[in-house]
Amino acid sequence: MHTLINERRLDRMSFERPWHKWYGDVPAQLEYSQVPLKYQFIEWVKKQPEKPLVYFADQVFTYGEIDLQARKVANALSELGVKPGDRVSITLPNIPQFITIAHACLKGGFILVPANPLYTTPELGHQFNDSGTETVITIAPVVEKLIGLLDDPSHPLKRIIVINLPNFDVKLPEREGLYDLSELISKASDAEPDYEAKIDDIVLLLYTGGTTGVPKGCCISNANLIAIATEYLTWAQSLIKVDEFLTLCSVPLYHIYGINTQFNFPIYTGGTSIILPEITPDSIMDAFDRFEPNFWPTVPALLQALTMHPRLPQSKANAVKCILSGSAPLPAEVMRKFEEISGAKILEGYGGSETTNGISANPVHKQKIGSVGVPLPDLDVKIVDLETGTKEMPLGEPGEIIVKGPVIIKEYCQKPEETAQAFRDGWFYTGDIGYFDEEHYLYIVDRKKDMIITSGFNVYPRDIDEVLYT
Repeated sequence: MHTLINERRLDRMSFERPWHKWYGDVPAQLEYSQVPLKYQFIEWVKKQPEKPLVYFADQVFTYGEIDLQARKVANALSELGVKPGDRVSITLPNIPQFITIAHACLKGGFILVPANPLYTTPELGHQFNDSGTETVITIAPVVEKLIGLLDDPSHPLKRIIVINLPNFDVKLPEREGLYDLSELISKASDAEPDYEAKIDDIVLLLYTGGTTGVPKGCCISNANLIAIATEYLTWAQSLIKVDEFLTLCSVPLYHIYGINTQFNFPIYTGGTSIILPEITPDSIMDAFDRFEPNFWPTVPALLQALTMHPRLPQSKANAVKCILSGSAPLPAEVMRKFEEISGAKILEGYGGSETTNGISANPVHKQKIGSVGVPLPDLDVKIVDLETGTKEMPLGEPGEIIVKGPVIIKEYCQKPEETAQAFRDGWFYTGDIGYFDEEHYLYIVDRKKDMIITSGFNVYPRDIDEVLYT
């Protein structure tokens, strides 16, 4: 629980659920801070200005240094005409500037719109147009994909701000709407922006992966981000003390999983993140041995690659007290093999952008391989029939997973019909098919739209994947 700020209990549904018996020392209901992220970070800066916030290659960036740069970026954006509530896209790879600019957005009241720098021009154009993004901050190699949008009257884009990295230090053409971030910062005030943040402010507009159609913008608030950090980090409290988090970053920051665990969680813990210039099995092994991180949010593909790495048995991977595996199903054999070789503990979890990346996780003391665990505190989860979405399914029978709780967003950006379809009577309909076993552990079968019907039976791709893997 955050110790720097006053807290009060949110008004919410009081309920007892059968999965609560597996919580151990984790409360079924939690206290959530009502202090916006902007002010939480400022409190950490006051308390520990010299503590490292980010390690990157051979560089160290302290809380005080990133706070100073974030103030300058926020003021520079304001000088360009960016106002509270305006959308600012960070179209960047995993570099420290992502963290700095994200904090600048919190300080200035700008809504952060992360984007994948590898996206094509049409993909980026859709995202900027749909969100109303007028300002993009990116690196030189991406500029060529964006220049045309400045001249297209059908797009809202007004300005591209470029970060020149050592390997991509290029001379920018002189033209209206194109700026160099370092030049802007050099002229900017370092005063704290006077924007007054509120708990229900939308601070993040993050687009879904588009697995079932055109990507949709999820409007994520301060309250949503505070709720998911409180839930997940209380969940892991028996493995890592809140003030000791040293996180290895191997998930893209522009993804909900990455921005949550590598930007949002440190605001809650006052911890440190290790950002890797490139993410490979070798770079992960080097980070284990050099930094000895204790928290590693990752994906199954990396876990699988590391199980075959010759350095793993002699590495310091066992310094990692908690490994979160998400974004895709983790093959049971990969989990068994990695834990056996490294001695680290893997917790498989489940969530999505609409749930601020949190629905369920395996309890620390009672894991089930192949399951995504039990619902997190203050969340209610049901399995309902696929036809009407109103009939609750018996244990062991698959149906659509629906969820309600403080991590659920209120709406999609400019998508009233999709919002009405997905968010009904306080429940978010995930589009995922799953079931509860007899102990109320949740299992994901697959996406509702991926279901295959053969000879009158429903067959799910995950069942096929597990057979092929073994």
